[in-house]
Amino acid sequence: METTMTRLLPALCAALLTLSAWSAEPDHRLVRVEDGDTIVVTVDGEPRRLQLQGIDAPEDVDNPKLQRDLERTGLAPDTLLALGRAATRHLQGLVAPDDPLRLEGNLQRRDRYGRTPVVAYGRNGLSLNEQMVADGYAVMIGRYPLDPAFKERLTAEQERARSHGRGLWGERPEAMRAWSGLQP
Repeated sequence: METTMTRLLPALCAALLTLSAWSAEPDHRLVRVEDGDTIVVTVDGEPRRLQLQGIDAPEDVDNPKLQRDLERTGLAPDTLLALGRAATRHLQGLVAPDDPLRLEGNLQRRDRYGRTPVVAYGRNGLSLNEQMVADGYAVMIGRYPLDPAFKERLTAEQERARSHGRGLWGERPEAMRAWSGLQP
C-alpha cells in the first residue's frame, strides 16, 4: 500500500498543479481556426485574431499573400491552395472550438495584418506553434524577435519534420520546398 501511494503521490501532485495553473489563467477559448497559422480566440470576452508567433503556413484562400507566394514560387494556385487547406485542416485537428488555450505574448501588440502574435498552448500543454512545425504543416519564420529557446525548438522541429518527411514535407515535398524557400 505504501509503495502504491509513494508512486501515485507525485502523479497526483502534478495533476493538481496542472489544473491549478489552468484555473489561474484567463478564460481564453478557441472560437475558430482561420488558417494554418491564425486562430480566433476569446480575449477579455471578445473574439481576437491571433497569429501563431514564429511560424508561417501556406495560404488557403486567395489573398495578397497568396499572390506574392505565387509570384515568388512559380507554383500553380491550386498547388499552393492545396498546401494551405491541408495546413488548416491539420490545425483544426489539433484544437477544436471552445477548447481552452493558454496564451503567451503581448496581447496589446498587433502585426501588419491586425493579428496579435502569441504562443498558444492547448490543454495538453503543448504549443500549437511547435506542433504545426513538428508535424510538417508550417515553417519557422525569423522575421520577428523570438525567445532564443523557442526559436531553437522551432528550428530543431522543422529540421526533423523535413528530414523525416512529415506532413507536407512528405505529401508534397517539391511544392513545400518551393513555398518555404528551404532547400534539401
